[in-house]
Amino acid sequence: MKGGILCKKKEMTRLWIDDKMVPVTLLALEPQEVIRYKTDEKDGYNAVVVGTNKKTKNDKTSYGSVIEFAHDQAFADAFAQGATITSDILSDVASVTIKGVSKGKGFQGGMKRFNLSGGEQTHGSKFHRWIGSMGNRKPRRVQKGHPHAGHMGTDAITLHNVAVLDMVTHDNTSFLIVKGSIPGAYNSTLQVVIK
Repeated sequence: MKGGILCKKKEMTRLWIDDKMVPVTLLALEPQEVIRYKTDEKDGYNAVVVGTNKKTKNDKTSYGSVIEFAHDQAFADAFAQGATITSDILSDVASVTIKGVSKGKGFQGGMKRFNLSGGEQTHGSKFHRWIGSMGNRKPRRVQKGHPHAGHMGTDAITLHNVAVLDMVTHDNTSFLIVKGSIPGAYNSTLQVVIK
């Protein structure tokens, strides 16, 4: 089945798998439903629109997050418009693609941002954490491509072929257990794409 589901990133932990301690990440499945299907005739492409955290006020419906996924006919047959997407979609899936946004780290210097070595840390040195030489004398400007201090983090990251290890339920919440670390902060929304 080709489609997708939205999850919230929770904590990391470790599991014993084949006599090895494997780092894993817990992803909590959000209550979500199919808002509508986009079609070639009406929208120019095929997609399913999924929304989470549904709220209704004064006969108006809003969603906390709205994401589109590519899908196949098996997904459309299993989940009609208005249907709730459950964890059954991931029952026989061995690996998925996960899309998220990395943690924001603010304005950082060149040593942290680009792993520059800096200067000597000894007493009397006046060159500790500066970037250092920036190139030629001419042109009298810094050419593009040199590492500088600047904003770090909040990058869109896509991880392919992430292994799905298990699916557990605790306090009426389903958790997807995937191998390794996943981009994003605690409780950030992730797209889990099934291909």
